[in-house]
Amino acid sequence: MGWLTSEFRWIVRRLSRAPLFTAVTLLTLAVGIGANTAIFSVVNGVLLKPLPYADPDRLVAVWQSAPGLGIKELPGSPSTYFTYREIGQSFEHLGLWRQESVNLTGLAEPERIETLRITDGFLPVLGVEPLLGRRFTPGDDSPNQPLTAMLTHGFWQRKFGANPSVVGQNIRVDGRSYEVIGVLPASFRFLDTRPNVLLPLQLDPKEAFVGQFSYPTIAKLRPGVSLEQAHTDVARMLQILPDRYRLAPGMSRKMIDEARMAPNLRTLKDEAIGDIGKVLWVLMATIGIVLFIACANVANLLLVRVEGRQREIAVRAALGASRWQIARELLLESAVLGLTGGALGVGVAAGCLALLQSLAPSSLPRLEEITLSSPVFSSVSFRCSSAPDRSSKTACRLVAAR
Repeated sequence: MGWLTSEFRWIVRRLSRAPLFTAVTLLTLAVGIGANTAIFSVVNGVLLKPLPYADPDRLVAVWQSAPGLGIKELPGSPSTYFTYREIGQSFEHLGLWRQESVNLTGLAEPERIETLRITDGFLPVLGVEPLLGRRFTPGDDSPNQPLTAMLTHGFWQRKFGANPSVVGQNIRVDGRSYEVIGVLPASFRFLDTRPNVLLPLQLDPKEAFVGQFSYPTIAKLRPGVSLEQAHTDVARMLQILPDRYRLAPGMSRKMIDEARMAPNLRTLKDEAIGDIGKVLWVLMATIGIVLFIACANVANLLLVRVEGRQREIAVRAALGASRWQIARELLLESAVLGLTGGALGVGVAAGCLALLQSLAPSSLPRLEEITLSSPVFSSVSFRCSSAPDRSSKTACRLVAAR
């Protein structure tokens, strides 16, 4: 290791004598690697990571369509919810949800907060267990039952100081008193919602009718059931929906038939990502080209540097230095530049991601899951080793040819 330390010192000394070359090389590597690392972090967090729920591959978003009315995405309704839950053969759990803004009073100053109103099957779909207390049961979600609520972790910390005795206390939402029955874990996330409190929907099956399509629906497939099988099952149930429930006022059976309602199921991951996936892959390919250009520029810089050191290399060869020793020195110099440029690139990527998260663009989903994780660092290591290595090998061939 003594020779390696000595070589490293000589390399640092030589690079310090050429500050312009060193600065341009490191800046080129830092920009190329940093941009690629930042974009790959976004691709990894948004597209490649599985959803942070139990059995994410079995989670689906249940939409309908009405081609006869030109509607491609039709949310669920109480009638579809009860039908799918009672006679469906594909879903292990099923849940409706709706995002609302409500007034919270009785805790210091009145506050406008975001809530999720959900059915009792919503949290079982995601496999979410409460940190404290319990989650909603069919009794909580039944009409005319005592009002209950669950708090998200951040709201619990902010409003109650993370006091575990919050379970059993009451909060006032829109002037009505709700008993707190549980607190969600800090890891709870759902699509692009930012709820403070979860409340039960308390839908009444006796009042359900064909209409009121305003409730997004999620479900967990039974083990072994494919998305295509669930699609067929939902199509079967939509055909008998008008026979199970009365029609909305002003709606006729002819209108239902002309609407030609059909299932439109997709994975919950596709629901979360939307159309941003195609944009990210194109951006990743574009930034990859930028890295290729950066590597080519660094290779040219190293070749020019080798050309400028012809006399030095010739003198060293005349004094007995072998081609391997000279080539080893060039490889080590490239390795130092690559590792330093990679470290700077990680810093550039971290700064870009911090800026991205501070801006929090609404069009970018799963923003909290975009981090510099192990797969990202593996890709950085590959770039740091491969990019300068190609250029240094070219330079070594040039020295050997001379």
